[in-house]
Amino acid sequence: MTDDLLPDDAQDNVDEFARLFTESEQRNQDQTPEPKTGDQLTGKLVQIGDEECFVDYGGRSELPISTVDLQDAEGQLRFAVGDAITAYVVGKGAEQRLALKQKAQGKDTRFLEDAMQSGVPLTGAVKETNKGGFVVDLGGHRAFCPISQIDDQFVNDPPAWVGRSLEFRVIEFADGGRRLVVSRRALLQEEKARLGKETRKTLAVGDVRDGKVVRLMPYGAFIDIGGVEGLVHVSEISHHRIADPAEVLQEGQTVTVKVTDLQHVGEGKAERVSLSIKALAGDPWQGVQDKLVLGEWVTGVVTGMADFGAFVELLPGVRGLVHVSALSQERVSHPSDVVREGQEVQVRIVEVDVQRKRISLSLVG
Repeated sequence: MTDDLLPDDAQDNVDEFARLFTESEQRNQDQTPEPKTGDQLTGKLVQIGDEECFVDYGGRSELPISTVDLQDAEGQLRFAVGDAITAYVVGKGAEQRLALKQKAQGKDTRFLEDAMQSGVPLTGAVKETNKGGFVVDLGGHRAFCPISQIDDQFVNDPPAWVGRSLEFRVIEFADGGRRLVVSRRALLQEEKARLGKETRKTLAVGDVRDGKVVRLMPYGAFIDIGGVEGLVHVSEISHHRIADPAEVLQEGQTVTVKVTDLQHVGEGKAERVSLSIKALAGDPWQGVQDKLVLGEWVTGVVTGMADFGAFVELLPGVRGLVHVSALSQERVSHPSDVVREGQEVQVRIVEVDVQRKRISLSLVG
């Protein structure tokens, strides 16, 4: 019997079954794949209990997490219902659950092997330095952390890490735990990747963000603005001329920057994020006419030269030009015959054009 010969109510039942089947298939396609031990998941806290809480990660059922895991050192909950939680999957089958980290205790080494397989971080204390790395105490278990694995940046002062309590991932477990190697860098890189993914969703030119100086180079400073590194070129650090970023910045310092350009965001090594500090410092020419009076002599620093004259910085971000004819009462072939870069000089204000941002100066009366 064809569909057009079915009674109306029977045809309605066929259509309803088809609709429900389609919706079921769609739900199965949209559903998050079942997690595996060691997976890192982000979900929403949906229930808080005295001993266990539950997290909805988009799967067929919520996963439990110990309430203690969500408390601070004073026993106060650090999360509320609706908060996002990123945790690791531990256990298998019906015993599967989530964990933020574990604390190593006791002589039993099974938890160390489990931690390596699940990827759940362990808290350890850095006890001492040795050749090539650090000795880390994991609740009475001696582990080794290579110097390259203690941080995601170059370590200049290894002894400064001694005495610190940090989180580590077990990356090697052998000889029943007698060979135990841990890494902190792996955790930092994962967290950076997670933060970076979220940051890139909203990152836009014109944004003003707080960041941390992670690396200084002669040409500029690399700033982490939430898992994404951007470059503040040396010319964008200050309105004042700076020869080396290390003159005004240091690694680990918190700075506020403005996003000035974005290229190939999310495309790995091709990604370019341009930042500026000086863009937030205001217009250096504001009120210049009140600070520089025609005919007055002021002190400045020679910041550059060209065949036609020398540039002199009078105020941070405000430069004037001493034309080659105004460098001396004698004939001058090139500004370098009279001045040199970095030299402090006395100059006379000849003209100030705020609209065109031009100032004419003279070294002679």
